[in-house]
Amino acid sequence: MEYQKIDAEVEQLLVRLARRFSAEDIERIESAYQLAREAHKEQRRKSGEPYIMHPVAVAKIVAEELRLGPNPIIAAFLHDVVEDTPYTNEDIRERFGDDVAFLVDVVTKK
Repeated sequence: MEYQKIDAEVEQLLVRLARRFSAEDIERIESAYQLAREAHKEQRRKSGEPYIMHPVAVAKIVAEELRLGPNPIIAAFLHDVVEDTPYTNEDIRERFGDDVAFLVDVVTKK
């Protein structure tokens, strides 16, 4: 149930972003969300909420308040994946390219 609400929130974001970006960019952004959702599926915040709520909130800020492009939005969804899950920056590079991998690397706590 809680994931249905989060998924709906992301779907609404994607609809709004479709006014600014190509269908290919929207697919990449959605793919990043799906990877982050899967990677964080067993994780919870201290409040008990699903961890994915944090990357979604960051992505919304990057997309709507900062009005940045697809790669920063993708990196926002993925920014904790490398730090908190078994995925590596190389996995991110293979799926989303050098620019996204660079952005994720820059914001990853080491």
